[in-house]
Amino acid sequence: MEFITLIIAAFITSSISAVLGMGGGIILLGIMAIIIPEGYMVIALHGMIQLFSNTTRTYVFRKHLKKNLIKEFSIGVFWGVTLSIIIIITLIQLFEVSSANQIKVEFLKPLIGLFIIWYLFLKGPKKKKEASSFIPVGAISGLSSIFVGATGPLIAPFFLSRELLKENIIANKAACQMITHLTKIPLFIYFFNVNYLKEYSILLPLILAVFIGTNFGKKVLSFIPEKLFKKLFKIALFIIAVRLILSYQII
Repeated sequence: MEFITLIIAAFITSSISAVLGMGGGIILLGIMAIIIPEGYMVIALHGMIQLFSNTTRTYVFRKHLKKNLIKEFSIGVFWGVTLSIIIIITLIQLFEVSSANQIKVEFLKPLIGLFIIWYLFLKGPKKKKEASSFIPVGAISGLSSIFVGATGPLIAPFFLSRELLKENIIANKAACQMITHLTKIPLFIYFFNVNYLKEYSILLPLILAVFIGTNFGKKVLSFIPEKLFKKLFKIALFIIAVRLILSYQII
């Protein structure tokens, strides 16, 4: 029953992400956290599922990609992941553990929630010009992804500062998350001793579910007006931010 719940959740959440550009990943992460006891394994498996989900979304919306944005983000991810490796090695030595899966960093989630709320409501009036570079955004994503899991809400506000249509937001955000998940998979294999091949019985059905859900979500998106999409995008961000802040108290 739990496995069926995960498959249904993967379909629904991938559909949500295809419609809103985000939200699905963090909902799926929360559901997986309830069913799968090991926190690091939740993030590891979630990362692989989201890699395929975002890859599918990138392909489906490929006509709306911005190459310069993706290039800048990729450069930032490289430096962010490099820094995260240094932090992981330092923490392993500091806590004197044999594997990084014994290290807990749950306090990062409410910090992300606070950042989102600040960006949405407290940052002040937005400038008309586009953000100068997406390299810092990539660096933030690459640094935090392995510790938090779902970085979609963290990088989402930055897409609002660009003059992007709904399809552009979904396509480029999916591509950025795809790159982020791709870079952290090797880290889980090396530092957390995760064997993805042994988890194929869980991963394959969920990957198929997110593929179908993404294509379904794209059809729904075509019926949503541009202004309504932006409002729904911000509302989803706010709800996720509140959930992230409260999650630390629950834990």
